[in-house]
Amino acid sequence: IEPESQTRLLDATMEMEGVLLAGVPGAGGFDAVFAITLRESARSNVSQAWTSLGVLPMLVREDAQGVRLESVDPREKEKDLSSAISSVRLE
Repeated sequence: IEPESQTRLLDATMEMEGVLLAGVPGAGGFDAVFAITLRESARSNVSQAWTSLGVLPMLVREDAQGVRLESVDPREKEKDLSSAISSVRLE
């Protein structure tokens, strides 16, 4: 179920030059929207428009290396960091 305010936001986003796709992921609601843009200028325009309407954009972009196979689970690094942080003593 997509609230009318999100429909208006996404319709306006889709009219912007360089926007390939905009929508509501999952079941809808007010928790998230997305836009896929083709150029940096379009990404900047979407970000500025959404910010002016009180929508906080989380900007992500493709990795220049593309998709790659990791030999180690990247979450393992987080465990090491968590262990190191939990062992720090403040005096």
